[in-house]
Amino acid sequence: MRIVFLFLILLCTAKLKSQVLCGTAGEGGTVTITAPPGNVFITVEFASYGTPNGSCGSFTFGSCHSNSSGTVCYNAFVGRSTATVGANNGVFGDPCVGTVKRLYVQVRYDALVPLNLLSFTARKLSDNQVRLDWSSEEEVNSSHFIVERSSDGKSFEDVGIVIADGAGSGKYSFTTDMSSPTGIHFFRLKIIDRDKKIKFSNVVRINSGLSLTKLSLYPNPADHFVTVTNNKPNEAVITNVHGIILKKTMLVNGTQTIDVSGFRTGVYFIKTSDAALRFVKR
Repeated sequence: MRIVFLFLILLCTAKLKSQVLCGTAGEGGTVTITAPPGNVFITVEFASYGTPNGSCGSFTFGSCHSNSSGTVCYNAFVGRSTATVGANNGVFGDPCVGTVKRLYVQVRYDALVPLNLLSFTARKLSDNQVRLDWSSEEEVNSSHFIVERSSDGKSFEDVGIVIADGAGSGKYSFTTDMSSPTGIHFFRLKIIDRDKKIKFSNVVRINSGLSLTKLSLYPNPADHFVTVTNNKPNEAVITNVHGIILKKTMLVNGTQTIDVSGFRTGVYFIKTSDAALRFVKR
C-alpha cells in the first residue's frame, strides 16, 4: 500500500506540474514560452523583471522589481499558445539603475475549447458606456461567454454573461458601463464550454476619457445676439482679446441665444474648459 500511495502522489504532482511552464533570461535576453499543442496560456502566475530568485514553481521577488512586470507579461502571454518577451529596460523600464537585472516568468496553460474566435472589438457609445462585439466559428460544445473588465490589464472582474448560440458560428454584442468616466479600460472574454474548459480572448483596450465640448455659433459677425450650439451642459465665459472676462453663462445641451448688445464693437471669445470660439461684435 505504501508503494501504491506514493505512486498516486507522484501522478497527481506530475499532472499539476504539466500545466505550468517557466522561462528565465538575463538582461538583454528574451523569454520565449510555448504551450503544448492544443493548449493556451490562461494566466501569469509570476513575473518579475529585476532581481527575482528561486526556481520554477517557487519564484520569489527580489529587492529590485519592475511594477510593470505583471501587466507586460499578462498582455503578452494570456490567450496565446506561444509568446516572447524581451528582458530589457525598454520593455519594463529600469527599476534599479546600475543593477544587472533578469526576467523570471511562470505561466499556466490549459486546453483550448472547441471554438475559434474570429474577432473581438470595443467601441464607445457614450462617455461611460462601451459596446463589445465579437464573432466566432466552430462552436461545437460552447456554453457561454463571461465578459471581464479591468482597469490595469491584469486584475479582471466579471461584468456580464452571454449565452453561446452553439450553432457552429455566431455574432454577439454586449454593452456595459465603464467603472469610471476617465482612464483606460481593458476588456476580454472568458469562453467556457459545456465540459468547463476555458479559453480567453485577446485583451482589447479603450480610452474612456470624456468627449470634448463641441461649439458653434451664428451669426458671426453679430449685432445684438449670438446663438450657440453646444453638445453637453457646460459653463462658459465670454472674454475680450485681452482675456478679461465680460460675462459668464451656463450652456445647455442644444442651442441658446446670448445677448451681446451691451458689448462694444470688437473681437470676443466664448470659452469652455476644453473649447473656444471667436466672434465679432459689429
